[in-house]
Amino acid sequence: MSSRELVCIIDPIHPLGVERMAERHDIIAPANWQDDPRLAETSVIVIRTSPLGAEVFARMPRLKAIVKHGAGVDNIDIPTATAREVMVANTPGGNNSTAVAEGAVSMMLALLRRTREMDTFVRDGRWNERWGVRLGDLTGARVGLIGFGRIARCVATICGAGFGAEVAAFDPMVADADMRAAGVEPLPLVEILKRDVISIHTPLTERTQGLIDTVELGLMAPHAILVNCSRGGIVNEAALAEALKAGQIAGAGIDVFEAEPPSPDNPLFALPNCLLSPHVAGVTEAGMRDMALNVARVVDLVGRGERPDTLLNPEIFA
Repeated sequence: MSSRELVCIIDPIHPLGVERMAERHDIIAPANWQDDPRLAETSVIVIRTSPLGAEVFARMPRLKAIVKHGAGVDNIDIPTATAREVMVANTPGGNNSTAVAEGAVSMMLALLRRTREMDTFVRDGRWNERWGVRLGDLTGARVGLIGFGRIARCVATICGAGFGAEVAAFDPMVADADMRAAGVEPLPLVEILKRDVISIHTPLTERTQGLIDTVELGLMAPHAILVNCSRGGIVNEAALAEALKAGQIAGAGIDVFEAEPPSPDNPLFALPNCLLSPHVAGVTEAGMRDMALNVARVVDLVGRGERPDTLLNPEIFA
């Protein structure tokens, strides 16, 4: 038997997902959720990127589940949720994986083709400067992936099958045989960093915090580019800014930041060889719709008293 949950949606999601949940559950909308008089009755939280910790849980004594819109859960205090026996589930995969993968590849192409700079040539009447330009190729490039989950596998397919790139990956959680079966060469991180194009696709954890720092950037080639559509804390932004300023690497595409939104004095802002976007690699119509519907599906599972297949803290049932 299914129960009618009170679902507090903290961050906006695709309206189709909200409509689907509203058919079976009561909704607290994101606009003024903190002031909603029903807040203490909340049984399910839906969240995207806002920080979620004990200060919110304390206001929701009946909370039984948190559903993350997306894969990464570094914004959720899972230990506190577990201590309160609150389920935490995410919604990875689907169109979100392909959307983020396309976002990463689009950044690769924009950097290799120096799209921002070429646009400026035309607008500023610098047409003939094109004769001194040599743009880069993704076709045949040596691409290195840091992490080899769902999104990285999509990137590998696009770069390999679509562009004939030579793709390698580093991920200690994935067997070498699994990578080879996907047409990707397994390599240690130090070898990945020597490639032409490096794309980050690993979650932010204690092990990956600051994974790309001064030493790692120093291993990259002067013609290489770095793309990060995963989480900001994986790359030391100050070290990246220094590497870009010094011409130690050719360029970087950054969709995610250590602090979001980034501070106006972020050193990356002043660098013409750094392409920035506001954490939108996965924000396509298909990606957002698919993820919101997955969220609604997980909320229905909670309402039926079932464990979501993406439950991240099963120990609460031990």
